[in-house]
Amino acid sequence: MSDSTGAVIAAATVQATNVATNEIAVARTNDQGTYTLPLLRPGTYTVTAEAPGFKKYIRDNIVLNVGDVSGIDIGMEVGQASESITVTAETPVLETETADHGLVIDQKRVTELPLNARNPFMLSILSAGVNFNGNQIYQRPFDNGAIADWSVNGGLDRKNEFLLDGAPNNAQAGGNNIAYVPPVDAVQEFKIQTNSYDAQYGKSAGGIINVSLKSGTNAFHGTLYEFMRRNAFDANSFQNNAAGKPKAGHFLDQYGGSVGGPILVPKIYNGRDKSFFFFNYEGYREGTPTPLTLSVPEPEMLNGDFSKLTDANGRSITIYNPF
Repeated sequence: MSDSTGAVIAAATVQATNVATNEIAVARTNDQGTYTLPLLRPGTYTVTAEAPGFKKYIRDNIVLNVGDVSGIDIGMEVGQASESITVTAETPVLETETADHGLVIDQKRVTELPLNARNPFMLSILSAGVNFNGNQIYQRPFDNGAIADWSVNGGLDRKNEFLLDGAPNNAQAGGNNIAYVPPVDAVQEFKIQTNSYDAQYGKSAGGIINVSLKSGTNAFHGTLYEFMRRNAFDANSFQNNAAGKPKAGHFLDQYGGSVGGPILVPKIYNGRDKSFFFFNYEGYREGTPTPLTLSVPEPEMLNGDFSKLTDANGRSITIYNPF
């Protein structure tokens, strides 16, 4: 932070306010005029700065994505504290604090793009240099091993780090699997970092996929959904058509809902601007009959008559006592 002459301003108060929740983070500038506001959740913020003898500084519409480390230079003007400078309609904040490279998949794309089995991790393929090497038919949220088959920028397969709100989300059983796949309606956004990570990501030999979950806000919001498949909507398989067989019975239901908002206990506690909740549930039910061929005994065999016991060519099989 500096004034119009370039001189640094120490002991100034800097405040970041989350537009959706009104959560506030406060910091003070040090002797070099720098400040740090760590651990901000992704979202849109308003930043204000105040110092004795200077006008109040206000900057709106600052968007922070998951994993961002953004630097905002604040220029103060001499004046009364009752006066203010409001900065709006600027270009997006340029991330100059780190050299890492990646792509943010925002909530709009997570929610609206078609997803087989509604697995948000499959949108990672939108990032340049990211390849999915697993079997395309295994993309369900509980296919934890198959959906971890990613390579980033030509790196080794399954050597990536999966994070959930910054916490490790890898399961080592059977390989570098994904421990938990959140439902689409619970994901705010996620970021795929493909190179030039800082030291905190030194554990991984591949890419970093960091998912940010939704939080409640000052307004109540909810969703309900049902994705279904039925035999009547499906085409018959090539193999069944060739054999003159009808379609096998099949059903699939992927359903759930979410709700979030402030924690309110009438006449006891008002959590607006302070405490929030978010709940999501998803169910998955699928049934697919599988053809099965079995050999069962003839009625005569149950009575000890094995004259109908033959091999595949119809030749009788002699039963004898090997002892």
